[in-house]
Amino acid sequence: MIHIEAKIQVKPDFIESFLKEVELVIQDSLSEAGNHGYELVRSVKNASTFYLLEKWADEAAIQFHNSTEHYKRFKREIPAFLANPTEVDVLTKIKK
Repeated sequence: MIHIEAKIQVKPDFIESFLKEVELVIQDSLSEAGNHGYELVRSVKNASTFYLLEKWADEAAIQFHNSTEHYKRFKREIPAFLANPTEVDVLTKIKK
């Protein structure tokens, strides 16, 4: 399982537009094979900071996701809303 955490800092005047746009990519991503979770959460300390929390079965599922039209649209539209570049971390579980 691969986890992705994307920190997204949105310009305050664009939060509502961002929320509408991100909802589209979330709904379509949740229906993809290999997706085990795709959730938007908001910082308690800063209302314009959001995190996309994603769970993927494997690298192939991520590559497929990155090739979809809904993901490409999101990547194309999202820069207009950003206060800072998105920070992305790719994570895996610690094996015991």
